[in-house]
Amino acid sequence: MSTPAGPGTPPPPPPYPPTPPRTDPPRWAWWVGGIAIPLVGILVTVAFGGKDSGPVAAPAPGTVDSATQPASPSPSGMPSSKEPGPSAPSDEAPSASASASASPEADLTAPDGYAKALSTMWGLAPVPCTQHEQQLIDLDDGTSRTEDENNGAVQEPGGAELLYWPDTCTGLGDYQLRALPNTRVGLLRVDAPKSFDSCRAAAGTGFGTLALSERNDREDRGFVEGAALCSVTDKGTVAMAVIEHISGDAVDDVSVSGPLHVWAATP
Repeated sequence: MSTPAGPGTPPPPPPYPPTPPRTDPPRWAWWVGGIAIPLVGILVTVAFGGKDSGPVAAPAPGTVDSATQPASPSPSGMPSSKEPGPSAPSDEAPSASASASASPEADLTAPDGYAKALSTMWGLAPVPCTQHEQQLIDLDDGTSRTEDENNGAVQEPGGAELLYWPDTCTGLGDYQLRALPNTRVGLLRVDAPKSFDSCRAAAGTGFGTLALSERNDREDRGFVEGAALCSVTDKGTVAMAVIEHISGDAVDDVSVSGPLHVWAATP
């Protein structure tokens, strides 16, 4: 038994309250939480991430307007694939048609005393020599006619300037071309100006017999595509028969055709 306090003695202190029970989660709960929280985060990411449309595919080359895209610089020293490289040299030798491309365009200006140039066509068209025909060409208008072949002799010139006839009739290409006697015919070379003045001057140079089946002879004489036969006819007309196309060889008789430009003298 406690002894009652005497007068003037302070009362004893109250007793300490009891300690509340421990509320901390057990240690195993921390391990469960450490595993569950990251797992929940992964599940949320997967759930909401599945609604994403995914990465956007890069556009195919050439589908984007090139005008809006800067050109990619080529590596140093490497040519761009869009830039044309130097063309490979050609091993082919120039053909007869290359000579024609070098021929200057015809200047058809008419001088005083001549009418405006008229243009038509002319040509040489051989027939089999067994038909015994020779062709006469009038350069006033490009017309031609035939007569019986007589070893190059002409029965009736009739204003023609050129004669095309078979020489030996051996079955091979043997047609010959020449200017008729008492005519003014000459060859205007492929690199000469195609004009009234140059053609009239060339007409005075003369044109002797030429075997058209001999290509070397043709080229040596300058009878090639792009050149021209020029004449001052018996009517005073200046005619320029351009050699535009040549076909045939030593076996097949040669055909010739092209434009004919004619300046007629005015009264």
